[in-house]
Amino acid sequence: MFEREGPLYVFKICLIGDGGVGKTCIARRLCFDTFDTNTQLTIGIDFYTYDIPIIVRGKKNKVRLSLWDFGGQEQFKKLFKYYINGANGIFLVFDLLKMDTLIKLDWWYDNLIERNLHDRPKVLIGTKLDLVQKNKKHKVDELTIENFLDKHDEKDFLKTSSKENTNILHSFKEMTKRIMDSHELDYDKIL
Repeated sequence: MFEREGPLYVFKICLIGDGGVGKTCIARRLCFDTFDTNTQLTIGIDFYTYDIPIIVRGKKNKVRLSLWDFGGQEQFKKLFKYYINGANGIFLVFDLLKMDTLIKLDWWYDNLIERNLHDRPKVLIGTKLDLVQKNKKHKVDELTIENFLDKHDEKDFLKTSSKENTNILHSFKEMTKRIMDSHELDYDKIL
């Protein structure tokens, strides 16, 4: 039983990166526990919500995550400045099988700096881990990922698979923890 009916906190989490990297699959796996290999590219922005249970001062509460899934195609980039406003946390998403999707994250990262959002908690997410494990020849190597993290003074990187539900919930719990810690919000535990 929750201590209160509504959420104690609401955080806006943005998923950014090129079209087709798996942002929508991440959101749908988290929110609906589904996966569809034929997911269509997001047109503009899709919105999802998910509640993470937490314990605050010994009482059960929840954090509501408002997920903003941004279409990564070129024609939507002009909307980025409106979409990213008010973000509490940001997932920088790329496809572990496609080097160019990691390289293109530089544009997104530069725009976060331009909009003075570089201090927001960010986590680099590599998707399609299940396909990497099947096809070991074509993947983004660890050194390239480490170079990206070093270049942008970031530390956090997770490999995920929406198909196999690998690290999906974990990545959102980690982001929730980072947001709460960055705002020095009181909590005992994220469940």
